[in-house]
Amino acid sequence: MLIRNIFVFLTFICLTSSYPKYRSVVNTNIQDPEEIGGDFEGDILLTSMTISRGIGKRNTSARWPNGIVPYEISSEYGKTIFFKKRILTIRLLFAIKQDAYDRAKIISAMRRLERIVSLDPTSASYCIRFRPKTADDKYFISIKNGSGCSSYVSGQKVTLQMKSYCVDREATVMHEFIHALGFWHEQSRPDRDNYVTIDFNNVQPGKEHNFNKYSFEITDTLNLPYDYNSVMHYSKTAFSINGLPTIITKDPS
Repeated sequence: MLIRNIFVFLTFICLTSSYPKYRSVVNTNIQDPEEIGGDFEGDILLTSMTISRGIGKRNTSARWPNGIVPYEISSEYGKTIFFKKRILTIRLLFAIKQDAYDRAKIISAMRRLERIVSLDPTSASYCIRFRPKTADDKYFISIKNGSGCSSYVSGQKVTLQMKSYCVDREATVMHEFIHALGFWHEQSRPDRDNYVTIDFNNVQPGKEHNFNKYSFEITDTLNLPYDYNSVMHYSKTAFSINGLPTIITKDPS
């Protein structure tokens, strides 16, 4: 939990939480914010090109050049006020505090993601680097206080939407940025049936598409093993209609 003075703590007591550990699909049944939305696979925004191409990101043209990822955080943050007060000055103060809090959390998550994927965490060498957008940047991530928690999967100008309840969870922020970098959900891997079973009997009607599996022709696993604990993996009760598991692991360990 970040250290705050008592006034800020009281202001955001309904919004703050401790930094999360990355949950395992094996023992987690709490629905993550990115699983709530009505977008494709819960938190993925689609374009007509994405749909027609089979929603794969194997092609190199969708990658960020040299690992440099410009971003722009919208000024919309802080306009939504959760504490309705009659006094305008108090309402404005709450908005300013929320704005600063959201921005700080987003930037902190970007910096941590840079360190996690760094080729050498002890050096200044980075696999990816987020930096503020400049006037010369044609392609960038546009971070908006939109509906829910969602992102396009790579592309040119990527829109990433995060409400305050998304920003409050660091793993969710990183999850959406990883989508923007060009990655799909872990359980969408073409070899996922070797590791998990999807129980469609427990899936909400109309939500079956959230468990689509993609072929090796349009996806790239980068020769990495299946990761049950990936920040990109759904929880075990994702889109469940009855609280029972929708994703069942085949590895008992």
